[in-house]
Amino acid sequence: MQYTTVMFLNMRSVSVEDAREIGASFAELAVRSNLFPRSPVHVHAIVSPASGFFRHPVQVQETLSWLRMIVLDTALAVEPNPESRVSVHIARYKGHPGILAGEIVETLILREGIQGDPPYHFILSLGGDGTHQEILNTLVDLPQEVLERIIVFRLPMGTGNDGADVEDLASAAKCLLGEGRFGEVGSLRIQPKGLKGIYAFNIASIGIDAFVTHTANQLKTRFNTDIYRKIADVSVLFYPFLFPTRTLEMEITLTDGRVEQVSGKYVLAAFGVSGHRSYGNHKWILPGEENLCAILDRSLGKKLKLKNLLYTGKHVREEGVLVRKARRVRLHYDASLFLQYDGEAIRLEKENFPCGIEIVSTRIRTLNYRFSSPTPASK
Repeated sequence: MQYTTVMFLNMRSVSVEDAREIGASFAELAVRSNLFPRSPVHVHAIVSPASGFFRHPVQVQETLSWLRMIVLDTALAVEPNPESRVSVHIARYKGHPGILAGEIVETLILREGIQGDPPYHFILSLGGDGTHQEILNTLVDLPQEVLERIIVFRLPMGTGNDGADVEDLASAAKCLLGEGRFGEVGSLRIQPKGLKGIYAFNIASIGIDAFVTHTANQLKTRFNTDIYRKIADVSVLFYPFLFPTRTLEMEITLTDGRVEQVSGKYVLAAFGVSGHRSYGNHKWILPGEENLCAILDRSLGKKLKLKNLLYTGKHVREEGVLVRKARRVRLHYDASLFLQYDGEAIRLEKENFPCGIEIVSTRIRTLNYRFSSPTPASK
């Protein structure tokens, strides 16, 4: 089988060839998978060597070692469909994964109906939450007839990996070897007043956590540690001086259609595409069935206690914490505030409110591991 490497990137710690081999190895498993038993498939591995996984050379070499063994064993046991193809694309800069996904879609549309073009295009996203989001944002508004031919699989190769389809790379390999199941990518559409709509595919939030995300993004390329948690520890102390808490009004449309009006000095409000979700490198802000969590401002002592509980998902029963099952929320605020969506952050000004967030269908198919581990609330 012939591999096509589209772009290369100069890296300090891990070679481009290592990144390419990891992408090619997972793609090799995909073309031999029983997910496509009688149909040829074109597997596109989009690899982001700038992602957190590739900042750990020892981890990369260990992964390559067991991947080589699995690929060899699979190759001896299963023949790929002779019409299947593999392409490995290396992302060189921020925004490039989305461009590469766009080029894949353009080729798919141009080759529509051409004999020999595989009916399915399977995009493996090998990167962090930012890589996954760029790819999905490129696909989300495509026509149904195009999306029917595309499947996306998000592998956990970033710093946090809260938006990946599996918890670890071993589970990703098991998915590709037949233990996966197809589902739809969940999505939120965020509409700040006066700004272009934004899509999120895990959690969107406003308040102190969004500020922490913004600050962490400025520093994480310099550190290999959990910089999010360190910044969160400090932010509890000085955030109120930078952004004094004001009244946040929320118009919440619950999953049963009822509308609830809530108002208070909330320091954080997080909305997920579903419950049982984490952000900020597995901080379980939504540990149960509820997909909306808002936390009232409290004294310093209570905030420190609540912060530690939040890391493990044990905050939801505490005083001042509101959780709901919702399908839409409309936020009103009379000052500037940071907005976080899938690890990206922007500053909303007073004129950008009200800001609406709602669950929407993407029609993008994905692959999930059917034996996923329980979240803290379900253990």
